[in-house]
Amino acid sequence: MSEGPENIFFFPGSRGRRLLGVLFSPDPQRARGTGIVYCHPFAEEQNMSHAVALKACRALSGAGYPVLRFDLGGCGDSEGTLDDMEVPSWLEDVRSAVEVVGREPGVSSVGLLGLRMGAGLAMLQAAHHAPDVPFLILWEPVLDFTRHIRQFLRRSLVSQIVANATEKTSVEHLERQISELGRVDVIGYPVTRGLFESFCAVGTEPMNVKPHCPALVLSISQMDKPSSHLLAYRDLQRSAGSPAEFDHVQAEPFWDRYWRWECPEAIDRTVQWLKDKNG
Repeated sequence: MSEGPENIFFFPGSRGRRLLGVLFSPDPQRARGTGIVYCHPFAEEQNMSHAVALKACRALSGAGYPVLRFDLGGCGDSEGTLDDMEVPSWLEDVRSAVEVVGREPGVSSVGLLGLRMGAGLAMLQAAHHAPDVPFLILWEPVLDFTRHIRQFLRRSLVSQIVANATEKTSVEHLERQISELGRVDVIGYPVTRGLFESFCAVGTEPMNVKPHCPALVLSISQMDKPSSHLLAYRDLQRSAGSPAEFDHVQAEPFWDRYWRWECPEAIDRTVQWLKDKNG
């Protein structure tokens, strides 16, 4: 549990949108000079991972770090809708969140913690906008944004199967619909042409991001080893002499399970990694 207050407030993000933030403040006697911004995943993964993200923020605050959990524009309780969003807007929101934490008393630097797409955003932020980021913590990062948005489109196919719909579609058909009509709705989430194309524009860029700061890449799955994508990224980073450290915890993918409200394995490993790095 966090030992300090949890303050809810709004702050300006991309295009002046009001973003909801929750700042987890540590006990002043244990406060460190480094803050943390948590970047959440995409669509339903944000909702399903909420309980674990909350517990992670409280644990990190309890370890002395001021932590900001916030909703990206068009997500959660922040202003806007997905109809208006593209990946560059979210990167601007992340930069705004970093500025908010950086203004906290005693904070001289701000690290990034991201889950899934949020980890991909954290990687892009560090690569292009935050060369002085003190550390990155990447939980099961999305390394291919094109693949990620196409996997999300497949959820529409699954919902049709569950509903026993007579007219079946395909991912290719949905992509054509996005191109021709400007949007599709997937399990209640609009995917516009702009949003889809911004995911595709990022593509595999995170795969080629070489962290220039201490980084923990944490694989989380029920398997006894990381996915082939994370193993490929690990090998690529090791060959490039990256300072990134890789670890794996065997646990259910809580961002894909409404009934999975705990993941102490990931939280404990993260807190310990920070302790080892910073004492």
